[in-house]
Amino acid sequence: MRVPGFNAATVVEPLDWTFEPYVPGAKGVIKEPGDKQITAYLKGLKQLTADVQAKVPTVEADADPVDLMTAIDDLDPEIVAEMTEKMAAICADLCSGDPSKETILALPPRRRIMFYGWLQAEVMNPEAAPGAGNAQVTTLRSAVAG
Repeated sequence: MRVPGFNAATVVEPLDWTFEPYVPGAKGVIKEPGDKQITAYLKGLKQLTADVQAKVPTVEADADPVDLMTAIDDLDPEIVAEMTEKMAAICADLCSGDPSKETILALPPRRRIMFYGWLQAEVMNPEAAPGAGNAQVTTLRSAVAG
């Protein structure tokens, strides 16, 4: 039996994004974030969560970006704008500036929040294909099946 090879170029799907038609011309491929960017992203989310928790005590300490943005909706509009800008900056930094903070903020709010959820899911929990090479994957029969 041949074990599938490993191919870093195909192990995960590219981070293709498009904000069209809501932001004309806004599309691209996010450069794979490095360890430092992911660490900065996690620190940024942790700080933003603490900031939101100070104003909305019901927010959980492990809230995801979608929960955070949903929680701030009931706050003073100036605070909402500040938090929205911070979240866009955190995500733009994770994306190496493509999309930029300004491009992210140009996206309608509901779609922007969905982008945040997609981005976190793709970067933090990518669904990798087994081996992601060209070899055929052989499914082994379970010992329980008999």
